[in-house]
Order: sequence, then structure tokens, then C-alpha cells
Amino acid sequence: MLEKLKYISSRKEEIAFGEGGIYVNYNDLRDYDWNYESVNNKISSFTKGITKKSLPVIIKAGSEEEGLRIKNKLFEIAEKDLLTHSHGKVVIGEYYLKCFIKGSKKSNYLIDKGYLETELHIVTDLPMWTKETTTAYKAGAVATSGQNKDYPHDYAYDYANGSQNKTLLNEGLADADFEIAIYGACVNPMIVIGGHSYNVNTDLLTGEYLKINSKEKKIYKVKYNGEVVNQFDFRNREYYIFKKISAGANNVSWSGMFGFDVTLLEERSEPKWT
Repeated sequence: MLEKLKYISSRKEEIAFGEGGIYVNYNDLRDYDWNYESVNNKISSFTKGITKKSLPVIIKAGSEEEGLRIKNKLFEIAEKDLLTHSHGKVVIGEYYLKCFIKGSKKSNYLIDKGYLETELHIVTDLPMWTKETTTAYKAGAVATSGQNKDYPHDYAYDYANGSQNKTLLNEGLADADFEIAIYGACVNPMIVIGGHSYNVNTDLLTGEYLKINSKEKKIYKVKYNGEVVNQFDFRNREYYIFKKISAGANNVSWSGMFGFDVTLLEERSEPKWT
């Protein structure tokens, strides 16, 4: 049975392994190891540093021309990520590992121009496999009745009073980082997840959205014209806005005045076997 995986560059260029004349052999992508610190001969913490992996690859194309195309494409996609210092990612199933292909060691390339054996050298400073799961929550918009809240900025519709209550399930092994996307129009949006408030004191017009990314510690607004505006200083400091979302089922409540998505970033030392 062939191993199937792919490499997606920072520019969204893709190399698929296990098909189309490019194949992978047994490899150490799923192997892992934690470093540990100790105090008084007792383990105090586990950490991970820069990690190296190797990926044996065989290129066996149907023609010499196709072999040359695959070899050049593989090099050029990987090299552009290095030159721009932008992570690509290896993808296995639903999980990805952000990394760089930093080099390769080649052999048996003189047999035929359509044939090559090489070992790709992979390095990462983010040595956890990540699965992204997005849950969408819709706004509780209703037709204007004269009894609902009205806002300035010429919003497209009025909003219902009251609140919405839903559930967010984190199926990971531990608390998870997240990205929340909040869609306008709304004012000072607040979301409560698992009893913790996520609130930014800003206005969003129709067509604008707000992103809160706990992994990158960033908060920014994307305006209707594409302009990106930093909103970090407008976070509600009463609650830590980058608090990870707890494992298990979390109650979600908000005013119902806006729609939003929550993307959980589940991390594991190895991708789930399927």
C-alpha cells in the first residue's frame, strides 16, 4: 500500500506524493520525541525544539520530459519557501505539519531522466501536527419590526434582542488554540465560550470582519475594501482574549447580533492513523 501525503507551499503550490509518478517510502514523519527538564531529579516539564525529519522519495515518471518537470517543480516549490522564509506544510489526512524542505540527497538519477531516488530533509520549529475544525454560528437577524435595536452606519438590517446558546466541541486531547472570525455589521462583539468572554471594542460594518488568533496573538479587522487594521489595543483587558478553548463540550453564548466562525487548532505529536 502506497503512502499518500502532500506538500503545500506558502504560495499554495502543491506536490502530491503517492501518485502521478512521485512516491514516498517508509519515513519518520510520524515519529516523535519530547525533551524534558528536571529539578531535583524530578521531571518538571516537557518541551519540543527544532525537529528534523526525512522523507525518502522515488520519482518514476512515464517519460523523460515528465520526470524532468516533476524534479524541477519539487525543487522550485521548496526553494521559494526557503528564500522567503515562509513555512510550507506536509499534509497527512486531516493534519498538517508546518515546515521547510531544507535540502535533499539524491541517488540513482543517471538510470533515466524520468527516474530519481532522493531523500528530502525537512525541518520545523513548529513540531506539532495540527487539525483545523471550523464551526459556524449564524446571526439571529430578523426583519425590522420597530422593536429591535437600531445602529448607525447604515446597517443592512436590524437585530433581534435576546441571545443565542450553542455548543462548541473540542475533540482534541487538550485545550486548543483557535481563530475566531466575526462578521459585521455589529458593535463591540462579545462571545462567551466555556464561561470565558472574548470581546473586542470595535465597530464592524456590513462586509467587514474581525479575526482573533490565539496562536499568533493577533487581532485585526479586514475592512470592506480589503484594508487590514490592527485591533489588538481594543481588546477587553478584563478577560484574557487568547485563552485556549477547553477540551470537551463548551457552551457558547452571544447576543445573536452577528455571525461568527470558530476554528479550533487541535495539536498532536503524530497525525491520527486512519
